[in-house]
Amino acid sequence: MIHEATAATALRERGTRPLVLAHRGASDQAPQNSLAAVNRAIELGCDGIEIDVRRTADGHLVVVHDSQVRRRAVRRLTHEEVKARMAPGQAPLLSDLLDAAAGRLLVDVELKEDGYVEEAVALVAQHLPAGSFVITSFLPTALAQVKRHRAEIRTGLLVAPGAARQAPRRMRETGADFLLPHVTLLRTGIVESAAEAGLASWVWTVNDGATMEALADDPHVAALITDEPARAVATFTSC
Repeated sequence: MIHEATAATALRERGTRPLVLAHRGASDQAPQNSLAAVNRAIELGCDGIEIDVRRTADGHLVVVHDSQVRRRAVRRLTHEEVKARMAPGQAPLLSDLLDAAAGRLLVDVELKEDGYVEEAVALVAQHLPAGSFVITSFLPTALAQVKRHRAEIRTGLLVAPGAARQAPRRMRETGADFLLPHVTLLRTGIVESAAEAGLASWVWTVNDGATMEALADDPHVAALITDEPARAVATFTSC
C-alpha cells in the first residue's frame, strides 16, 4: 500500500518512521532502474522508489541515470540503441515503469535534464494516482516549471555535497515543497534549517545502519533514499 506523498513531505510526528525509498529501485538482485527492480522493492516492503528520467533522440522518455552510455549521450541515441548498450531490462520506457509501480509504491521521479519537463510531468500524472508521486531535480528551472504548470504537484530540490549554502536561495526560486540533501550534509545543519522553515527532508543516499537508526528518531526526516533497502526496512521494523 502506498503512502500519500503529501504525508511524506510533512514533518513527522515522533513515533512514526521515515519512508524507505529504494534508490533506482531495489537493485540488490535486479538491474537498477528496471522493472525487476520495481518488483524487488515491492517484495522487500519498501514504501517507494526513486527513478531517473531522460529523453532519447527519438523522443522517448526512459528511465536511465547516466547522461551517457558507453560514451554516447542518451539524448543522441534512440531508445533501442540505449537498451542495446545497457544490461537486459535496463532503460525501460517511463510509462512502463510507472504502470509497474502504480498503486503499489510511492514514486520519486527525478528529472535529470530540462527540455521535457511538461511532457514528463503529464505522463507521470497520467499513469500514477494523485498523491502517489513527487517530482525532484537538482535543476531549479525544472522544478519551477512544474510549479508553474501543475502547482498541486509536490516537488523536492536535490542538494549535492558542497551545495548547502545555495539551498535556501534555490528553494525560494523553485517553490519546492521539501528538501533532499545528500547524507554527507547532515552535519551542516541543513535538515534543521529546513525544519525551521516548515520543510521536511528526504535524505540520500543512506546506506549504513548507524545513520539509518539515527534518522529513525529524527522527526525532521520524512524519508530516506537508499541503495540498501532491505537493511533499511529491517532497521525500521526493529526500531
